[in-house]
Amino acid sequence: MNKTEEIFRQIFPLGKKNDAFAQYFIGQSYLALLTMEGVPAFNVTFEPGCRNNWHKHQAKAGGGQILLCTAGEGWFQREGKKPQSLTPGSVVFIPTNVKHWHGAKADCWFSHISLEVPGEEKSNEWMEPVSDEEYKKLPKSSNRTEVAYKLKYSDKKEFKKANVFGTGIYNFMFKKYFSGRSYLKMLTMPGKTSVFSSNVTFEPACRNNWHIHHKGGQILFCTAGTGWYQEEGKPAQPLKPGDVVNIPAGVKHWHGASKDSWFSHIALSVPAKDAKNEWLEPVSEKEFAMLG
Repeated sequence: MNKTEEIFRQIFPLGKKNDAFAQYFIGQSYLALLTMEGVPAFNVTFEPGCRNNWHKHQAKAGGGQILLCTAGEGWFQREGKKPQSLTPGSVVFIPTNVKHWHGAKADCWFSHISLEVPGEEKSNEWMEPVSDEEYKKLPKSSNRTEVAYKLKYSDKKEFKKANVFGTGIYNFMFKKYFSGRSYLKMLTMPGKTSVFSSNVTFEPACRNNWHIHHKGGQILFCTAGTGWYQEEGKPAQPLKPGDVVNIPAGVKHWHGASKDSWFSHIALSVPAKDAKNEWLEPVSEKEFAMLG
């Protein structure tokens, strides 16, 4: 058991000590690569009191960063703005050339996914540390009760506590492409960033039709419950919290919940010009019943 598991439960892997960037951090951080395909994504974990220096993300075009907060409590601050408290489910979009910092609260571990928005000639400009004097003025954590995560959730109320990014609204716009009931909550808004992401929640046995992403592709970050992913001609792949699925453009596939559990994943669309979805036939009851 690693020490973060003894203190707080996080969905994605702890990774290794973030030695390559240690000079830009106060305290100990950890880094786990989740994917480099389409949109690079890392799980960044901060020990209590750890924070990175003030810095800017720069790019000739595009660029910036998105933080998806998954465990513990932390802080985000833009220059000239008040610090923003971060808890599981918080989403932060950081445009290019904005001076900022982020990290854990003084008495709490903290973890977020860092999404690197695609762009041209990207770089980071690292600046001065967040001083101890500034940092000590910030309040401590709210002592939120940690979720007792498990794999399967048949009860809606129990699942809601584990579904950190929220169930959202009934997915009526796409209901004709789903067998069963699904829900959608947008995490990043179209037009604000080239990376569109949403939290998709499936009731037990709900799944979408076979479909193809033409250009771009999609990345799934599984956060709660259990589900399935299948590509045409391949066995179905079981999904659990912490799994990451890269779906290339042009690949026929489907995904959804297992028979006996609610399921939720973040769906991230890889930016591409003229990207579109082609919806095909449903996954038949016979096919789905054969899954464990």
